[in-house]
Amino acid sequence: MARTLISTLTLSLLILAVRAQPVVVYVSHDEEHSRSILEQFERDTGIKIAATFDTEDTKTVGLVKRLISEQASPVCDVFWNNECGQTERLREMGLLQAYRSPVAATIPARFKDPSGFWTGFGARARVLVWNTDMTSVDKLPKTLEELSNPRLRGQLAIAKPLTGTTLTHVTALYTVWGADKTNEWLDALMANEVRWEMGNGPVAQRVADGVVPFGLTDTDDVHSRRVRGAHIETHYLDQGDGALGTLVIPNSVMIMKGAPSLEPAKKLVDYLISAKVEKMLAEGRAAQMPLQPGVETPAHVKSVQELTTMKVDFGAVGKAIGGRTRDLIERFEKVQGGQVVEESSSTMALVWALIALGLAVLFVWLAVKPKRGTGGAGRGSPSSRSST
Repeated sequence: MARTLISTLTLSLLILAVRAQPVVVYVSHDEEHSRSILEQFERDTGIKIAATFDTEDTKTVGLVKRLISEQASPVCDVFWNNECGQTERLREMGLLQAYRSPVAATIPARFKDPSGFWTGFGARARVLVWNTDMTSVDKLPKTLEELSNPRLRGQLAIAKPLTGTTLTHVTALYTVWGADKTNEWLDALMANEVRWEMGNGPVAQRVADGVVPFGLTDTDDVHSRRVRGAHIETHYLDQGDGALGTLVIPNSVMIMKGAPSLEPAKKLVDYLISAKVEKMLAEGRAAQMPLQPGVETPAHVKSVQELTTMKVDFGAVGKAIGGRTRDLIERFEKVQGGQVVEESSSTMALVWALIALGLAVLFVWLAVKPKRGTGGAGRGSPSSRSST
């Protein structure tokens, strides 16, 4: 009896200790969609959460850099990433700890790591957003390749492919189309006067504001503006038999290697990939597509099974994303203020430096130049005349 009492007391103390230790979670998914879910987890389990959210400008990349910098002394327990290209990069670097959640068993294999290092949930699709006041259904392009068509010159907005799902999308194209075709497409977009934005949210907003009629963005960015009354709609590109397909990008959740709060971290992973959370993500402003089978969704949320989806190896994307990021940063150096400029920033810096040098030389010359009628022994000065 005493032994049973001691065991029960020990277990209770262990549970209390676990609950007292917060789970540190880094979140690159939009805070407006994710904070309420984390707060619900706290209410349901009693486990405290200490969350750090990414910004729109550095989406995903900012937190990934932080995780890499902290690898020698881990701080983060769980990373909730809004995509899975950078997740694969972290796995390649050996920064993740495998956890085969029993809840993940029913999630399709293509949306999770076969070794259990990460699991996908709540997917988004890369779509064309269009302004219903500025264009019509019959004028919508049908494929990604058509976005570089001269008839769309100056009519399209896209986020710079340097962070988030846009970086994952372009890196996926490198693995599917190959480097030559993808580079040609990017060059054609630049020549077609695409408006390059800092993120997918601003892309959807420019279309909602009527700045441009079309934009390439994510489904959640479209829906969050539609519920606020924007006259915009979603269009899925590359559909039909034999087509490239729409890229579907799930959120991904993983436990970091050396996580300080391992056991509660597992509970958070189980919770995030559950049908309950996927239903919340589908019904909320995120409007995300569940990956768990049988989850009821609103009419405006398509199921993955309804779409022709791009066949992509996220492992290959993860391996390529670091090198492609460097290439894309160099390529997009000449994009300033959303537009492509002829001179790169380094060239402009040199031009301004030369102008400044020229002005400095002119100033010095004017300062030391002798002035007529003042001082000195020049002709006409008093000291040069003969006295009478």
